[in-house]
Amino acid sequence: MQVSRVDGELVTFESPTVFLRGGERVDSTSTLRLRSRDALRASLAKAGFGAVEIRLLPYAPTRGWLVLGQA
Repeated sequence: MQVSRVDGELVTFESPTVFLRGGERVDSTSTLRLRSRDALRASLAKAGFGAVEIRLLPYAPTRGWLVLGQA
């Protein structure tokens, strides 16, 4: 992967995939929005969610969150 752009909360990166059978290469561009816990909570509250719990991922505690929301 190669990060190609960072614009505030948005991170865009290029990610090639090469298939073993045939060697075909498919290039893709993806953009992720990286928000703080507070920003995420505010977005969920605005969308109508009540109780929101944000936990560390049990299998990768430093790499992401598990978000539980109650409508």
